[in-house]
Amino acid sequence: MTNKQKFTEGFKFGKAQATYNNSKAAGPKVPPGSQAARGSYSSSLGPSFGGNEPSSESPLLVLLGLGRYFKNYKLRLGIVLGLLLTEIIVYSAIPFSFKFLIDEALIGKNETVLYITGALLIGGTILITAAGTVRDYLYNWVSARAIRDMREELFVHLQRVNLDFYANTRLGDVLARFSTDLSALENAVLALIPWGISPLLEAIFGTALLFALDWKLGAIATLIWPITFLGPVFFSTRSTAASYERKLEEAKVLNAVEESISAQNLIRVYDLDATFWEKFKGNCQKLFQVSLRLGLTNSYLERSASGGILLLQAVLLISGAWFAFHGMVSVGALAAFLPPFLNLSYSLLYVSQYFPTMNQASGSARRILEILRTPTFETEMERPFGPSELQNSIRLEDLHFRYKGRTKNLSGINLEIKKGSYTVILGPSGSGKSTILKFILGMMEPNQGRVTLDGIEMDKIRLDALHSMIGIVFQDTFLFHTSILENIRMGRPDATPEEAIEAAKLAEIHEFISALPDGYETIAGDKGSKLSGGEKQRIALARALVRNPQILLLDEATSALDPITEARILKTLQKLREGRTIVSVTHRLTGLHAADQVVVLKNGSLEPYPSPENDSISAAAIGL
Repeated sequence: MTNKQKFTEGFKFGKAQATYNNSKAAGPKVPPGSQAARGSYSSSLGPSFGGNEPSSESPLLVLLGLGRYFKNYKLRLGIVLGLLLTEIIVYSAIPFSFKFLIDEALIGKNETVLYITGALLIGGTILITAAGTVRDYLYNWVSARAIRDMREELFVHLQRVNLDFYANTRLGDVLARFSTDLSALENAVLALIPWGISPLLEAIFGTALLFALDWKLGAIATLIWPITFLGPVFFSTRSTAASYERKLEEAKVLNAVEESISAQNLIRVYDLDATFWEKFKGNCQKLFQVSLRLGLTNSYLERSASGGILLLQAVLLISGAWFAFHGMVSVGALAAFLPPFLNLSYSLLYVSQYFPTMNQASGSARRILEILRTPTFETEMERPFGPSELQNSIRLEDLHFRYKGRTKNLSGINLEIKKGSYTVILGPSGSGKSTILKFILGMMEPNQGRVTLDGIEMDKIRLDALHSMIGIVFQDTFLFHTSILENIRMGRPDATPEEAIEAAKLAEIHEFISALPDGYETIAGDKGSKLSGGEKQRIALARALVRNPQILLLDEATSALDPITEARILKTLQKLREGRTIVSVTHRLTGLHAADQVVVLKNGSLEPYPSPENDSISAAAIGL
């Protein structure tokens, strides 16, 4: 028997779902210890997400919240730190050579010291160059891997957040987390060693070296520490708040662009170009104002540090010259003292210049942590049951539900869907029909009551096992930017091309696809933009049918079809219903005579349909 025959027979006689590896469709693996692995499902989005209030946490504490991404690379980071210390020790020791070269070799006429010092300088240069090269490679590798891990967990987490998150969050705001926010973090991480840790350690070693050379000048030099960090500490909180606000405004600009691109047909027909242009200009103006405030704050931060450093340099140079003039320090000691002091000054200046980068990264880290702290579905490990088929029925018992900020949508719903039955749920738009399907899919939880499959509550059934039994056509048809063939195979990635084509035939779309210049290799476009609503709906139906599902859920699956095509689809469903459980929600009265039970969802409650055998009853009679 050919694959095509097996596939067709499976539909015709309602055989059990074709066996295939569903691991690809089960979703990405959750990183151990991630927020996605620890979170729990919530039926509403927490109020803390996306708040506009400035964070009370210090920039450093916010960044430490993402430090766990580096824990897996402790060994490499240890090597990086060791090599960095080696560089700093060698580099800090170089000023001592000035003292020996001047006082011992030149003034003391000691040629041996001259050669030894020269050899050590050459060897030290080779050593720190080699150590720096290895360190740069290791640290860039660790940084790239940590950012990759962060990006992957962010993606995985977004696959598992509750659906209210997407209802309350703009697309541009989510995309900004992956673009501008992760870029800001990546820049801060890459600059951490050359602009943060390395100059800070050099400053510490340099301070110790100054005391070793001359304690009086060393004491004066230590004044550079408070002078350097006084301004950055004062301006950091303001800089972080401005950075966070800038990220919010950048997201609004992205939202405006995305909305304008998505609504081009409407914008052009209604001549909304000027309206959207003014709106976009307003967003850009707000972004300009916040960016200006951020830039000025960072400038004040840097200037406050550099001005104090320059002032102290002048004071120390005058003091050193006065000490040398009165014979309190030797000329060699002064010559050896000045380079490490200038190096200390520039090291602390580098650290102060890293503060703006850290503050911007802190604002981005806060926005990324907002995503990672958003509640998720329970993990599969917390759901003990994994049934492979529906044995008896699906039951909705005393189910109550309302969306956040709305009046109650469903109230006291009781419904039994028996195995092999064809159930139709009628109701006007917004009555809650699609919500019932989401309960059956385990995508939502009721506020009260329960949903069971063969007596097992949905929140105890593993979602991969549940979804492996189900095929669905959603009301809002979504197609991926790939070929029509691959869009159909999204229902079962290991389906053969022949099986996908057979599913397309059952969905009454094969002839249309075959007539296209590229046939099944035709690209559907972004969200199926190259196809009509009815064409997209039939491809979505083929995508559901290729799974050969035990349970078929149809959410207004024929709403965009003409009467003739709808009749052919309903006839196909009649052929497929043997041994298969079908639940269809619709506001149309066609094809009701074929259903085993028809109920009407009205005012949040289910009512029996007056006449299942009679399609001619008026829609107004049941509130449609």
